[in-house]
Amino acid sequence: MNEKLLKGGVIVSTALLLALGFHFRSEPIPPPVAPPSFGKLILPDLQGTPQSLGQWPQRYRLINFWAPWCTPCRAELPMLIRLYPQWSARNIQFIGIAMDTRESVSAFVKTHSLPYPDLIGQDDTLTLTKSLGNAQQGLPMTVLLDHQDQVVWVKLGQLDEAELTQELARVSAEK
Repeated sequence: MNEKLLKGGVIVSTALLLALGFHFRSEPIPPPVAPPSFGKLILPDLQGTPQSLGQWPQRYRLINFWAPWCTPCRAELPMLIRLYPQWSARNIQFIGIAMDTRESVSAFVKTHSLPYPDLIGQDDTLTLTKSLGNAQQGLPMTVLLDHQDQVVWVKLGQLDEAELTQELARVSAEK
């Protein structure tokens, strides 16, 4: 009796697995999500004034998503501050998008003398980065845009100075 139940269970289980396999195999695969147009993004600056990332149309834009409470973000900021003058002179605009309150970010920026523009990310700002591989919406994340607002480089996690410098030199040479 137990042998008959076991054989019957195996047959039913196999049929169920085959049916599920055919069902899921026939599900349409959604098309890939196109990368967002960061150049059209408008966010408030530290004074609350709306600013467009498209206001630097002739420049490459290095957009760094960060937060004052994020340890790897804080670790990479001195490097970004140090590199900014050199790359700004080579037509690359650094922009910070901070994921925190305006008050908290303003105090941090003032204390650390960030020389480049910082904007305040909204609740859904990091959602834009999902299509670029940031499924967990983690920080820091850095995106490099070209003149046509196309994403040309993405780094999720803390920046490495050699890697960043190499990428900036590459796009600077393409201009």
